[in-house]
Amino acid sequence: MPTTVETAQKKKSHKPSGSKNLDLLCSVKYKNTLPDIPFDAKFLSYPFDSQRFIQYNPTSLERSHKHDLLTEVDLGVPIDLILPDTYPSHGLDAVLDPADEALLEDEVVQQPESKRAKQHAKSVSWLRRTEYISTEFARPHSAADGAETKVGYNVKKKLQGMDVYKDRASQIAAIEATFEAAKQPITKHYSKRGVEAKEVLPLFPDFELWKLPFAQVLYDTDPANSGRPEQKQVEEMSQAMIRGMMDENNEQFVAYFLPTPDTLVKRREDNQLGLDYQDEAEYEYKLTKEYNWNVKNKASKGYEETYFFVTRPEQGVFYNEIETRVRLSKRRGKSAKSAMNSKLVVKHRELVEDEVMAQESRLTQLEAAVPEEDWEEAASEEETEGGDDDGSEGTEEEAENQNDFEQAFGSGEDDD
Repeated sequence: MPTTVETAQKKKSHKPSGSKNLDLLCSVKYKNTLPDIPFDAKFLSYPFDSQRFIQYNPTSLERSHKHDLLTEVDLGVPIDLILPDTYPSHGLDAVLDPADEALLEDEVVQQPESKRAKQHAKSVSWLRRTEYISTEFARPHSAADGAETKVGYNVKKKLQGMDVYKDRASQIAAIEATFEAAKQPITKHYSKRGVEAKEVLPLFPDFELWKLPFAQVLYDTDPANSGRPEQKQVEEMSQAMIRGMMDENNEQFVAYFLPTPDTLVKRREDNQLGLDYQDEAEYEYKLTKEYNWNVKNKASKGYEETYFFVTRPEQGVFYNEIETRVRLSKRRGKSAKSAMNSKLVVKHRELVEDEVMAQESRLTQLEAAVPEEDWEEAASEEETEGGDDDGSEGTEEEAENQNDFEQAFGSGEDDD
């Protein structure tokens, strides 16, 4: 609160009779100056990315939104599916005109700098530069570019001696050279001196487990139960299961189940016998936590392909694909007491025909590409043998969210 000074009349009214009045009035000013810094300024390197607070990152709501494409069925190009002779083929050995072939080149050759541009790029020390008329910042080779100029110079220096691929023939030759370079053994590091490879392992697709779809599940917090030994937590979480469920308000959520003590004993016995499971045996799991889910797969827009690597001794390194990525956030204020008493009973069975066919179709991704002529012959044979269809096809747009939910977590039909 600012300091106030009362007038002489007001002071007189509050003082008893016989007191002496003051004729001098002055304003009191208070200063609150900070002390000097007890040490000199220090310049420290900023360890973080300079774009961390200004780079645009879309939210999950924006990434999951799907824009409707209102287009015509044939995209404005009517195709006659009844008479294939309408579009005669000119043969695969057709030669393009040189003028048309030049239009297909996608390489852009940079024009050399002119003498006038080099003169304008020079910076003059005695000439004053103003912020309004200076165009030095817009010049490609000015000294004011700073770090960008140095980075470009370093990149250009590293590319010295390398061929510039100006035409398609040079590109093909460069691609063929990579196959020859891959055959050479790698024993030393490409940039660090004195660093040598201790072991070289071949890299192959995971032919054994490629038929199984893998999903990556990301939790917002540690799903393990607190207050238990770490070894016990690892044993329970290694056998935990997640399942899609629906509450009384028809809201979907993901239930996190942990094995019961009886199930842990059964799993230990199976491990000692070298079995994955026992026939006709039932394994019980208890509901522990509930999560909200956000699932993305290869069909989702903006999904980035992700692979993981597995090292097998004396075999090599194998990579596999992650088809689905699931993010789980804890569900607060919506779980009921009766739901926390739910149990999941698991009973193993053999794969049905549809599941076996789905695994075989995934393995076809690792097979070599079939020539177009052979593929057309195989398709024509299937049409003649298969006959007519019943025409019962469902619309994918109506059940897309439900299919993603069931593929990631199951249908949600559990035993309580």
